[in-house]
Amino acid sequence: MTLLSWALALLWLQLPLDTLYGLLGRKLESPITEFSGLIPKGTFQRKQWYRSPQDTMWEGIPLADVRYAFYQNRLHTIQLRVQGKEASAAMLVLLETLFGKGKQEGYAPRYRWIGQKAVLLYDQNILTQNTEVRLESLVLQRKLEEDLYYEYNRR
Repeated sequence: MTLLSWALALLWLQLPLDTLYGLLGRKLESPITEFSGLIPKGTFQRKQWYRSPQDTMWEGIPLADVRYAFYQNRLHTIQLRVQGKEASAAMLVLLETLFGKGKQEGYAPRYRWIGQKAVLLYDQNILTQNTEVRLESLVLQRKLEEDLYYEYNRR
C-alpha cells in the first residue's frame, strides 16, 4: 500500500466529529486570542471558563447559554444550553445531521459521540426538557492529565 493509499484510508476512517472538531464555527484547540468579548466565569477542573455574550442562535436554534473553557490558552470545551422541548429536539436533529447517530445511554435522552480527538455529549433533562451539549478536546484533556500526573509525581 502506498503512502497516498494510507492517507486516504485514514481520512475515510476519520469520524465526522474529528473532522469538524468544533461547534458554532469555533475549532477546538483554537487560541484564546481568536475570541473577543468573553465574560470570565472562573476556574473549574484546571480550565478557565468564559461565557459568550455573542452566541444566541445556532442554525436557527435559540441558545440559552454558551460557555467556553480553555486549558493553556487553547479552547478545550464548548458547552451549549438550550431551553424547552422544541429547541432540544432541534438540537438533537442538528447534531445527528452533523455527526451521525449518537450512542444512547440507557433510556434517558442522553447521547454520546466519541472520536479520536473529541467527545460530544447531548444530555436532556427529562423534567425540564432543557438540554446541555458539551464538546471536549481529548487532545487537550490528555495534555491536562499528563500535566497533573507530572505535578503529582514531583511532590
